[in-house]
Amino acid sequence: MRIRSSIPGARPAAVITALGVGLFVAAGAAGQATAATVVTASAAHTAAHTTSAVSSACSRACLEGIAERYLTAMLSHDPSRAPLAHGARYTENGVTLSLPDGLWRTVGSVGTYRLFVTDPEQGEVGFFVKATENGAPVLVATRLEVVGGRITEIESIASRLAATAGPGGQPRVDQLGDHPRAQFLATLPANERHTRSQLIAIVNAYYTGIENNSGDQPPPFADDCLRLENGTQTTGLAVRPGAQPGPANYSCRQAFALGYYHEDTRIRSRRVMAIDVQRGLVYAAVGMDHDATVRSYHLKNGRPVSVRNTAPWTWMAHEIFQINGRGQISQVEAILLSVPYGMRLGWSTGVHMPSPQATRDGFREY
Repeated sequence: MRIRSSIPGARPAAVITALGVGLFVAAGAAGQATAATVVTASAAHTAAHTTSAVSSACSRACLEGIAERYLTAMLSHDPSRAPLAHGARYTENGVTLSLPDGLWRTVGSVGTYRLFVTDPEQGEVGFFVKATENGAPVLVATRLEVVGGRITEIESIASRLAATAGPGGQPRVDQLGDHPRAQFLATLPANERHTRSQLIAIVNAYYTGIENNSGDQPPPFADDCLRLENGTQTTGLAVRPGAQPGPANYSCRQAFALGYYHEDTRIRSRRVMAIDVQRGLVYAAVGMDHDATVRSYHLKNGRPVSVRNTAPWTWMAHEIFQINGRGQISQVEAILLSVPYGMRLGWSTGVHMPSPQATRDGFREY
């Protein structure tokens, strides 16, 4: 991605700087993001030139077609069948690999499920697919950078479902089906679309809301908000007979407002990598650190919560957000896996949204 910028994590106001662009972002009264932009003449010329070159090079159909060619090549275990640029870099779960290696050797099938975030303006496409690896299910999140019709960067997360646990420590069950949820596929009316900067601000509010969450400033969630992690629903579930409700049994808004996720102590390396303004979609990457110092806490309703994990650990995650015409987070889908605590995620590409806690800790995010 050609433009790198950052949002200091303070809410409700923040500043982004990119190529000399100053951007003020604030949360509106209804939870919507509003933005006023001041662009220097040189920055405007540079950004316009870059956008024009990228857009003319590869449209939405072009980028999604390249993604399909990439998947076909991976399935055949033959990199020569993919439109790779010379020196293209490939990472899998944060590790740089030469092709064919990793998934490129083990994937046996790729299903029909496709969730794209296509960004012709930046020459990026991110997508989630369902696959099998030596007969076992695997979810794959991938970001491709495309320059001149050739793939220059490949960033993938492979989450082996047999190795992850869902709500309450139960094995994760695939609830994705064969096609994405309708909200991800709908084109927003032109008068309900948000700017790129507004979409970034809303996503950053989500991450800052999780970090050390106390329930005081929940992000702007829609009533129909649903979150799936590794294909499993993690909000709005019915309470099992005889069990007390947990975060997965509440709506997105309720869980945040109660103060769940307080043990998520540092949400860092936040990057926005692709944006689809027409559909209100944002593809982001993040590292979610849990330093294991929070052993218990109380929710807003007074109920105590005990934290089970005894050692520090980190989620490496790629997430896709759908933001509706009212500036509310409607859908969240994540592919994630546990990695060593504090592990850097292998890339600095994208629009940076710094973590307030990482800043306080002096943690080097990239």
